[in-house]
Amino acid sequence: MSESQSDRDTGEEQRRPRRTVRTWRVRRRFRHRERPQARPWPDVHEDIAYLTRELGRWHPHTLAAHSRVFSWLLHEGRHPEILRLAEAEAAEQTAEFGADDPATLGCRSALAWRRRRIGDLDGAVAEARAVAEDSARVLGPDHADTHRRRAYLARFLAENGEAAEGVRLLRVLYAESQAFGWQRKDETRSIRTALVTALELNGDVQEALDLLEEELEVERGTIYGIDENLGDYEMKRLQEWRTRLVAEVALQDWNRRRKHEQSKDAPG
Repeated sequence: MSESQSDRDTGEEQRRPRRTVRTWRVRRRFRHRERPQARPWPDVHEDIAYLTRELGRWHPHTLAAHSRVFSWLLHEGRHPEILRLAEAEAAEQTAEFGADDPATLGCRSALAWRRRRIGDLDGAVAEARAVAEDSARVLGPDHADTHRRRAYLARFLAENGEAAEGVRLLRVLYAESQAFGWQRKDETRSIRTALVTALELNGDVQEALDLLEEELEVERGTIYGIDENLGDYEMKRLQEWRTRLVAEVALQDWNRRRKHEQSKDAPG
């Protein structure tokens, strides 16, 4: 074996993650759906730091532990801490892989959602707009991820007091997604429900109800696997949404009739 080959092999050996009995034990501590009460948060973060040192920041086991931490924080409602970690993760991802890496774009998109969850809608809009523009440049304007991120931006705009603009953007996206047919059926459904939300926020409740009826019809025809959708939660959510919209439409109609009658009774 040549000296250069030996040096390369030695270097590879040095870079190889050290998977030991301890790393296995530490990984096992993240198997629970909820954080065990016996594990205080400082210990959790120390375990993350240990896995990062031993396996590497981007090793699948380290990433899985990070994901579980986000899940635990979300379950406990610790949203400011979630945002802090999400900002750090986006910065690390950008530094390691570059701003245009698809995984970095996904990380930044998740950060926009974190901002929205804690009520920072201005920040969510700004982040979502930047990610949507970068996604269109890197992946192309018709890429499914680009469509998804444009829909996020439109939804955040609608929630941030720009419902009309959100509706306009989502109408365009909905038409574009429908043009792809069956291959974008899931994306089209997601955009449709976002458009229903924006329409409702914009006061267009009858149109929102009509569009929601389409989504209900699609859900009724959806075939799930044996262990999927056991509680029929999506159908229940859509039906509850429909009930609310029906009531809003009825209230709008009543207010319209009352206003009309008052105008007829007005003198002169």
